[in-house]
Amino acid sequence: MTLTVIDGYKIELSNQNKVFYKKLGVTKGDIIEYYQKIFPVIESHVADRPLTLHRYPDGIKGEDFYQKEAPEYIPDFIDTVEIEKKNGEKQYQIICNKKATIAYLANLGTISLHIWLSKSDMLFYPDKLVFDLDPPKNNFNSVREAAFDFRDYLNELNIDPYVMTTGSEGLHVVIPILRKRKFNQVRDIASNITSALESKFPEKYTTAIRKHKREGRVFLDIARNAYGQTSVSPYSLRARDECSVATPIDWDELNSDIDSKSYTIKNIFRRLGQKRDPWKNFYSHPQKIEKLEKIMEK
Repeated sequence: MTLTVIDGYKIELSNQNKVFYKKLGVTKGDIIEYYQKIFPVIESHVADRPLTLHRYPDGIKGEDFYQKEAPEYIPDFIDTVEIEKKNGEKQYQIICNKKATIAYLANLGTISLHIWLSKSDMLFYPDKLVFDLDPPKNNFNSVREAAFDFRDYLNELNIDPYVMTTGSEGLHVVIPILRKRKFNQVRDIASNITSALESKFPEKYTTAIRKHKREGRVFLDIARNAYGQTSVSPYSLRARDECSVATPIDWDELNSDIDSKSYTIKNIFRRLGQKRDPWKNFYSHPQKIEKLEKIMEK
């Protein structure tokens, strides 16, 4: 155990030399350091949002599990929020508002941070809408094309979406929205949009949940747009051999040789040092979802 102080808070760090990514030799200590260093960039995406932790205590090849409920043993400096579950019961989930918190979570073996689409002060009202584009058989070119089709369709509706590599296989197309509609209303709008694209390009896209019905098409997934569901945070690490990072990108970058795992723990800070964060002002320009509702009614 190593006792360290981060922004005035004492944290015990353990097993920092344990290798979590064997292919690259990335250790648990490297992950803790990454999350501390990236915190000023990731903070706007995780702050005040309930978290689900994807933990790998023995590295990415070991057993893993998702943890929603905050364990009883967390330090007092870590913030939590009370969540009302669908069955009427309640639980507390962690909120990452401090650099010390993100270091503590990394020390638990947390690789990926999955965030709610709403904040703790208005849990039932999302401030973003997420389309998850899932490729068939690792065909990234197909999700690249899908993302551009989404952008063009949404631009016709006077909506300006953002795009992010997931660090896994696909892309997320995301719209920042005003917190005026509940999750079910937002999800209905998302469903209308994906259905419209599926109808327009039936040979390329599908909303079929069962994999055997997708027949080599890109799956347009809207499941994250629901109360209690999560989406991987921008700048979260992923449990892939490359130690990839979910990375916000500019639309013109999709025309390059980029794929979903292009950015990693090894090159993300060089990127941020050379290029302005494409999502730096993401939450400053929420879009009026009423525009979509009116259009969808036509």
